[in-house]
Amino acid sequence: MVLDAIAEFDRLGRDAFLEEYGYRRAIGYFLVHGGRRYDSKAIAGVAYRGVRGRPLRPDEFSGGNATVARVLGDLGFEVTKPGQAVTVPSVEDLLQKVDSLKPAVSPTTGAQKRHQPLTLLWAIGRAAQGEPRLTTWESTRRELGQLIEEFGLEEDRPSPEFPVLWLYHHGLWDLPGHTDVPRASGSPAQRWMKEQRPDSGLRTWAHEIVTDQEDVRAQIVVRLLGAYFHGVDHNTLLARIGLNPVAIRGGSSTPGRVESVVERVIRDSLLAEQIKRAHDYHCQICGDRLALQQGFYAEGAHIRPLGKPHNGPDEPDNLLCLCPNHHVLFDRGAIAIQADLRVMDTTSETPLDLLRLAPNHEISPEHLAYHRKVIAERS
Repeated sequence: MVLDAIAEFDRLGRDAFLEEYGYRRAIGYFLVHGGRRYDSKAIAGVAYRGVRGRPLRPDEFSGGNATVARVLGDLGFEVTKPGQAVTVPSVEDLLQKVDSLKPAVSPTTGAQKRHQPLTLLWAIGRAAQGEPRLTTWESTRRELGQLIEEFGLEEDRPSPEFPVLWLYHHGLWDLPGHTDVPRASGSPAQRWMKEQRPDSGLRTWAHEIVTDQEDVRAQIVVRLLGAYFHGVDHNTLLARIGLNPVAIRGGSSTPGRVESVVERVIRDSLLAEQIKRAHDYHCQICGDRLALQQGFYAEGAHIRPLGKPHNGPDEPDNLLCLCPNHHVLFDRGAIAIQADLRVMDTTSETPLDLLRLAPNHEISPEHLAYHRKVIAERS
């Protein structure tokens, strides 16, 4: 009953769900499920429909720790209290799960089967195009089956039931409203999917990451292509799932390249994240730190740009932690950093503050000199 209410919340969206049943936004108590927060009183009231035949109105019961939080907690759900932080899986968690897929191995060639990576690529393509997170089993079965036939191994059967169920137990896939989900093995799994016909898709937290963070999305795509799709035309596969090869600009731990319509550098977003954490997300030029609902935000800026003609390295000493405004100004040469680490406004030749430093982040004088000479002076 609670899972059904959560599934309806996901399908309608928060505002529409609350408006449908007359609830206000929660302030202190939230149900946490799949890395996402839900208004606990509204979920509990709508879930009560399974007991009483209709949802409870907001004025028929009180929320809070002694009622809603206790009942949901007794049912095994996590409910946060006012001021309590919510632990949401991170980008690193997502990348770790992507790197720890366990595809079956072909008994004839020894190659890893492509059902799991194709399922993830398909979902990422949907996210990039703004498609809904969840889709019907009929659509999932049809579209994944076609992808497996086109890009799987020769002997692969188009059986999307197995990757969906495996990814569910791996923590990346969501089957809202279902808790008795079988393991991805044999005819019982196929029979369960045929009988239940569940809506499904990426978990909410994973979907939000690949939807909002292009660099992370691209990095995952490049990792999957490199690990599982040798001998496959990557451009054809990307186009098939709705990902434009030209848009890929995320990537690996060392500067690499993807053969696509346009050669683009693969950036290591994990390295940039480490630099941002070293500065606690404070801009090294102005000191500002942007606070968003999901945490603090800053950007990793390369001093000597990656790609031709600059060919800068993707290394810590070639990265700065900047706010979006100063990132743009620095990339365009409107700001430069002198040898003494004094920040200069090159448009007015006005000296600004010293560059803010962190003990565990060294910056290359050579890259700063290159930026002054090649980027700033020619702007």
